[in-house]
Amino acid sequence: MEIRNIATFIKVVEYNNFTKAAESLGYSQAAVTAQIKSLEKELGVPLFDRIGRGIVMTEEGRTFLPYALDVLNAEEAARNSVSPAEELSGSLHICSPSSFAAGPLPEILRQYHDCHPQVNIIVKVSDYLEDNLLKLTRGEIDFLIILDEPNAYPEFRLFAERFEPIIFVTHPSNPILKKKSPKITDIIGEDFLVCDREIGYSAIMEKMLSKDGIKMTPIMDIGSVEANIRMLLGGYGTTFIPEYTVKTYLEKGELVQIKSKEYNVELQSGILCSPTRWINPAMQEFIRIAQERQQLV
Repeated sequence: MEIRNIATFIKVVEYNNFTKAAESLGYSQAAVTAQIKSLEKELGVPLFDRIGRGIVMTEEGRTFLPYALDVLNAEEAARNSVSPAEELSGSLHICSPSSFAAGPLPEILRQYHDCHPQVNIIVKVSDYLEDNLLKLTRGEIDFLIILDEPNAYPEFRLFAERFEPIIFVTHPSNPILKKKSPKITDIIGEDFLVCDREIGYSAIMEKMLSKDGIKMTPIMDIGSVEANIRMLLGGYGTTFIPEYTVKTYLEKGELVQIKSKEYNVELQSGILCSPTRWINPAMQEFIRIAQERQQLV
C-alpha cells in the first residue's frame, strides 16, 4: 500500500473535492483520481461514492480513515527517528479571534517564526465563528483558534486548551472602585463598553445577564479590542474582556480589575482542527509552541 496514495486519500477527505485536493498537492486531477482508484483496488472496497460532480465518503472510507492517519503519522515518526531534522517549509493558515490576536498570538507566532523561518504563516483575524468553522471544515484553514464555552465543539479536535478568565476592567480613576462590593448593575452602568456585542465573549455575558433578568445596555459597541483598551486607558468606561489582553496594563497599574462576586467567568481557548486532517510537521510545531504557553502563563 503506497504512502503517496494514502496521503492523497486524506487530502481528498480534507477538501471533499478531487480538484481542490489536486491543487493542494500540486498534482493533476487525473493523477489524484488514479491514485484513489489504485488504493480502492488494493483495499477491494470503494472509498468514495461519485454523485454527479460531487463525492461522498463511503462507510468503508470512514472506517479506513483513522488507520490512514495512523499510517502517515507512523511514516513521519519512522523517518524522523533515523534522519536528521529537516528545516520545516510550506505554509500554515490560521484563523484567530481578535481578542487572541491582541493577546497571546503575536508571541506564539514570533517564537514559531524564530524556530521555522521557512514556513509561510498566513493569519486571518475574524470573530465570525460560523464562517470560520465552515472554512475549517472545508480545509481552507489549518487551525481555528477559539475562545468559547467549554467543550463547545466536540466534533473537532482541540489542542492547547486552557481556561481563560474574562474580567471586568476599568481605569484607576473610575469612582466605582470606591465601592467595596459593586453590584453587577453598577459595573455595567452608564459608561459600559463592549466589543462586538452580538458575538464572542460579549454575547456570552449578555446571555448570562439575560438569564438573571438583567439587560445589558452598553454606551458603545466597539468592534476592536485594541480600541476598547485605548478607551479605558484614556480614563473612559468599564468593559468585559479576556484577562490576557490587558494583563500588562493590570501589572503596571494602568488598568484595574473590578471583581464581581456574581459573575466569575472563564472561557476555554484552544486550537481547533478538522478531525479528518493529518497533522503535518509544520502544524505539529505550532501546537507544541502554543502548548508551551500553557506551562508558562
